Amino acid sequence: MDFNSLGAGSPFYILTKREGQKPILEVGTVKEKVLQQPQYQFQAVPNALNGMGPQPQMVRIVVNVDGSDRVIPDVPVNVEIAAKGNSTYTGSTQAMMQAVDAMMQTSKAEIEREAYNKMVLAEGERMMETLNPRYADEKQRDRAIKSLEARQTETDKKLDTILSRLDEFFSPKKG
Repeated sequence: MDFNSLGAGSPFYILTKREGQKPILEVGTVKEKVLQQPQYQFQAVPNALNGMGPQPQMVRIVVNVDGSDRVIPDVPVNVEIAAKGNSTYTGSTQAMMQAVDAMMQTSKAEIEREAYNKMVLAEGERMMETLNPRYADEKQRDRAIKSLEARQTETDKKLDTILSRLDEFFSPKKG
């Protein structure tokens, strides 16, 4: 269903994705749709005669989402789904499901790449240690320091336990 087919009361979906934030899907209903006059100006839209053509007809849609009106300006009338900035708009449940699925597939691919990149970093570290003795010495020193810090933390915990037990043993009993 293209945007031209939407009428008052039609469902409308808005998917917003921002870097570092969780995606948000808002579901509303079309309150108003206003066709805007096309502007005939030169642009990079191919035309069979001269290679240039008119700007596609646009629509401005007012959507009610959770009791609040949102204006979605300049949406091409002859498409089913449109994206502008961080948001994707459609009146089609199926089109929004495809957009959400595409978003999920992109994230799955990134997760798979993360495992590969961690492996590459680990192997790269080993290669650098093989190629550069000074680098290997620095890494060995770093590992030794981390090991000593871990042992010290464990020793501190044991000492705290011993001191608290001694304190309980030697403190005067009440009652």
